[in-house]
Amino acid sequence: MTHAAPTPVWHTHRMLPAKLAAPLALAGGVLWILHAVIGGGDDPVASVLHLVGLACVLAAAGLFGSGLVKSDAVGMRVVVGLASALLALSLVEAFRPHDSEWYDGLWGVVVALLGGAALLRRRAHGRPAAGAHSR
Repeated sequence: MTHAAPTPVWHTHRMLPAKLAAPLALAGGVLWILHAVIGGGDDPVASVLHLVGLACVLAAAGLFGSGLVKSDAVGMRVVVGLASALLALSLVEAFRPHDSEWYDGLWGVVVALLGGAALLRRRAHGRPAAGAHSR
């Protein structure tokens, strides 16, 4: 008697891109806070912290935005994701003062709080029910 091989876990559970938004936001915010704590400037470590934090924040905003589209139209998800990332970038850069080390740190606090709150909210609500009749 032969038994069917069990389906691998990675095959049955699809990681939604929107679920990556909260951890990316938290990581980007923490990196920007670290950038502010070490004083910013032209130091290579500070530059890397800032750029990696910026990449995380933009990716989080893009993934969150693409998750707002309920249809399966990939083109629409890409457009909304790019628009969301550009909106986040414009909000951060529009009010940037000259020579201010703390500016990115303040945005880092905001982004880290949003990402952390989203992670805690997801953990508090547990795993959502699946299926068409679960709503």
